[in-house]
Amino acid sequence: MRYCLVEWTPEQLATRADEAIDVLAEAPGHGPAMRDGSRRQLVEHLTMPGFRAVAILGPLADIVGFGYGYLCRPGQRWRNWAAGAMPVVADRRRWLDDAYTVSELQVRPARQGGGLGEAMLRGMLSSAGTRTAVLSTAETAEARSRAWRLYRRMGFRDLRRGLGYPGDPRSFAILGRDLPWRDGSGCTGDRGAWPAVRR
Repeated sequence: MRYCLVEWTPEQLATRADEAIDVLAEAPGHGPAMRDGSRRQLVEHLTMPGFRAVAILGPLADIVGFGYGYLCRPGQRWRNWAAGAMPVVADRRRWLDDAYTVSELQVRPARQGGGLGEAMLRGMLSSAGTRTAVLSTAETAEARSRAWRLYRRMGFRDLRRGLGYPGDPRSFAILGRDLPWRDGSGCTGDRGAWPAVRR
């Protein structure tokens, strides 16, 4: 099956927000009951500085996966939480002062395992223009989690583990990696190159 990796402005993602939330609702830990909260968060994030979104579209221009992030700035809810988890000032400066926050990276379960998540992550971060990239993800058995295997493969390392996040009963980890990419590779998946195409 042929897929297309696209980059979207906040306005473009906003026009397809309901479809993006459909993808998010299929992700573990989310579900239909969290649709309203997920939509409010997405709308809030669209206004963040440096917002960049990517999506994988199927043959009918349907959203197979999407991801987005923004520049990490003081005052943001996630940034404040992450900073609070890093009591050493040098750690906070090292990882958060010039960082890009990966907020969402989701692929429909039936389409996982084919390199789509990697393509989106590379597409999002290839020109982030920051010194680091940071994200949080739910704690789980790494060997059984595609998300964890992806982050490890892409060079993300542990910054903090076993953290609580307000309003979520799960335990979370904060991961980070240096930018830019140093391996010189482009976005690849099981179908070859994934050129970023604007729509």
